[in-house]
Amino acid sequence: MLPKRWALGDMSPRYRLFRWTLRALGALFLGFEAHGAERAPQNGALIVAANHHRFFDPVFVSMAVPRRLRWMAKKELFAFPFGRFFYFLGTFPVDRQGGGRAALRTAQAFLAEGRALGIFPEGTRRKQGASIGAKSGAALLAARSGAPVLPVFVDRVPGPGARLRGEKFHIYIGDPIFVDNTARGREGYKRVADEILRSIYALAEGRAM
Repeated sequence: MLPKRWALGDMSPRYRLFRWTLRALGALFLGFEAHGAERAPQNGALIVAANHHRFFDPVFVSMAVPRRLRWMAKKELFAFPFGRFFYFLGTFPVDRQGGGRAALRTAQAFLAEGRALGIFPEGTRRKQGASIGAKSGAALLAARSGAPVLPVFVDRVPGPGARLRGEKFHIYIGDPIFVDNTARGREGYKRVADEILRSIYALAEGRAM
């Protein structure tokens, strides 16, 4: 059961202040703008799926989506002195060498509690223009939990010169995708995962929305 004072997007007052500060700094220095935030369900289990180019993408997506997101991250990042900060961001460790089964169980538990989970379907950061393909994790979690998938596209972060020319940093949020819970097996999950990834990058083509 979530604490009553956290009912608004499952955010504690401290986290809400932290997120507001990041958004204000992002707007000031990067021209940060989030498009389609009203499409994010305010309550209930949710899987937020985004493209991944930069180390700070989890922070950027958390700035854009009005929910308290939980993120998977490799366990090596939780070494002192950064561990407490990553936990504060809502991140939980993944043992990649161990196959990530414990992390998968943790993610399913978060969704069962009606929380929002952030995930990168490509599994790792990809270079601009490179093609990695989708991993099946988001599709598997969506099919098992019944949680909708919210596609998010994080656009290019403008450099100092681009900012002087008036360019802004945009993040686009699409309509929730409801996954058929009959999708099973490697082929079924892969098909759904590819659909989710296409929906994310389709947002890039609709930047003028």
